[in-house]
Amino acid sequence: MVAKALWVSMLVLGVLAVSGLGFAAFTAQSNVTITGTGGTLSLAVTNWSTETSQSYVGCWGWTSGSNLSIEAAPLAPGDWCEVFANITNAGNVPATVTAWTSLAPGSCFDWVVISPSESGSSTVAPGASIQFQGALGLSSEAGNSCQGAVGNLVVNFDASASTSDAGAPAGL
Repeated sequence: MVAKALWVSMLVLGVLAVSGLGFAAFTAQSNVTITGTGGTLSLAVTNWSTETSQSYVGCWGWTSGSNLSIEAAPLAPGDWCEVFANITNAGNVPATVTAWTSLAPGSCFDWVVISPSESGSSTVAPGASIQFQGALGLSSEAGNSCQGAVGNLVVNFDASASTSDAGAPAGL
């Protein structure tokens, strides 16, 4: 009888031990939080200066936001005003910067953008700059019809930020 009681006790303990494993398992929880913030894209004109071909030519400049305006006068045929500046990526993402120009109507003026080339674009890292150099002048062939004419050279810098999806996870 003692053997039977011992056998029943061991059986009960065995069943409790096996069934208890399912209820006594450890539990844990983990959370992953991912926050994304879009970058900013901003261009600024910095460290600009001017140079003239003649001492009597005034070459003035001023900035408004990300725009640089230059005025040159009085220009005689062949005189010019040259502008130097840095176009700075003031944002926090890399920018592809492209320059393009327009000159107000009129055949009295010559202009040139020396740097950067209008034919391409430059990638500019956040905080980095590209150099701008351009000139506006009264054509050396300017005749009497150009007296009092005003030439306006506009250099526009367009910036875009994009990356390839080469490193993106599947589904993005």
